[in-house]
Amino acid sequence: MDRLLPRTISIPGCDATPIPSAVRHGERLYLSGANAAQADGSVKGLGDPATQTHAALDQLEAALKAAGGALDNLTKLTTCIVDRGYRADIYRVITERVPNARPVSTGLVVAGLGRPELIVQIDAEAAIPQGGAAYTRPYTFESWHGQGFPWKGSMVVKTDNEFFLRGQTGAGLDHSPSPDSGRGLAAATAQADTAMQNLATLLAEAGASMDDVCKMTVYISDRAYRPAAYPMIGKHFGDARPVSTGIVTTAFARPEILFEIDVVVIPKQDGKPHQRLRPYHSSAARYGTQEQGLDTKLCMAVVAGDRVFLRGQTGMGLDHRLHGAGDARAQAEKAMDNVAELLADAGATLADVAKATVYVTESDFLPAVNAAVLKRFGTRPPAFTTVVVKGLASPELLMEIDIVAIRNGAAR
Repeated sequence: MDRLLPRTISIPGCDATPIPSAVRHGERLYLSGANAAQADGSVKGLGDPATQTHAALDQLEAALKAAGGALDNLTKLTTCIVDRGYRADIYRVITERVPNARPVSTGLVVAGLGRPELIVQIDAEAAIPQGGAAYTRPYTFESWHGQGFPWKGSMVVKTDNEFFLRGQTGAGLDHSPSPDSGRGLAAATAQADTAMQNLATLLAEAGASMDDVCKMTVYISDRAYRPAAYPMIGKHFGDARPVSTGIVTTAFARPEILFEIDVVVIPKQDGKPHQRLRPYHSSAARYGTQEQGLDTKLCMAVVAGDRVFLRGQTGMGLDHRLHGAGDARAQAEKAMDNVAELLADAGATLADVAKATVYVTESDFLPAVNAAVLKRFGTRPPAFTTVVVKGLASPELLMEIDIVAIRNGAAR
C-alpha cells in the first residue's frame, strides 16, 4: 500500500498533518477529497464554482499522476456541493476535464465543507486495471435532465477487482424520474423500493449479486424517512448483511429525490463468501439513546480478500451505549476506539487504513473531530475526506467516520 503525494490541507484540524493525496493498493486508488483549499490557507476561486471545480480536478489529476494514472482512470465521483444552483457550472467543468471516461456518480447537496468558502468537493474513486474498465448501461445527455449541462456516464464500471455503481434513487434505469415525487413516508418507501430493485438488476447485468455488496451508504433528506427506507433495504438485501453508514443530507441532484444508496461491491474471492463480522439486526441496535425498528440485517465489519470495510463508527460504543453526549471530540475518540477494536477483529490495524471519511453535523466540530481522528493515525494517515452533513442516524450523534483498510497494507 503506497501513500502518495502527501500535502498539508488547510481544513480545520488537519493543517498540522501531511495527508496523502492518494493511497494505492494494486489497481485501486483511494483518494482524498479534492476541493479548492490550498496549503497556504487560501481558497481558489472565491464565489466561483467553475474555478473551484478546476482546482479540485487539478488536485485529483496530480494525485492520479503520482500513482501512474490520469483523470481517465476515475471510476466514481461523489460530488458534494453547498447549493444545487451551482450544479450546471460544476458538471460542465467535469465534462470538459474528463472527456474519455464514463464514471458512475452520486450528487449531494450538503450542509457544508471543510471551509466556509468552499462550494464543491469531489470525493473520487479510481482504478488502474490491467484489463481496462467495462461499462454497463453507458449514457450521454446533451442537457442532463434539463439542467443545462452535458453529462456522459454509466450505471456500472467494472474493473479487474471491483464493481462501481451509480448511486441509486427512485428514478428508473431508463432515466425516467421517480413517479413518487411527493414528500412523506409513502414516497420514501416507494423510492427506496425502486432503488433497491435497480441495484439488484444492475448487479445481475454486471455479473455480481447482492452477496457481493460489502458496504452501503444510505442518504435521506429527512431523518423521519429512516423507518420507511430501511425495512425496504432489509427486504432486498435479505441475509447479505453489508456494513452501513446512514447520512441525512440537505438535498439531492433533483428536488423530487428523497433517498439514494451507494454500495461497495467486491467479487467473491475464489467463490468464497466475504466474512461478515459481528452480525446484528438493526431493530435491536441503539442509535443515540433510542432503538429504531428498521428491520435490516447488518454487520460491523466485512472482510473481502485483504480489504476491510467497517460500519460507520460514532460515539456509540461497541457496548451499545452512547459515549460523549454533547461532546464531538469525545464521540470521535470513542469512534476511533471502536475502529481499532473492529480492525483487530478483522486482522488489521490503524496503520492499515487506506481511506477515512469524516462526517460532522456542525462545522464547528471539525477542528476537534479531525484532530482526534488524525492523532490516532500518527505518522501514517490515510487518504482523508471531511463533510458537514444535515444529520446522522439520531440527533445525539455529532460525528461519524467511515473506514476502509488493507490487511497487512502497512508492510507494503
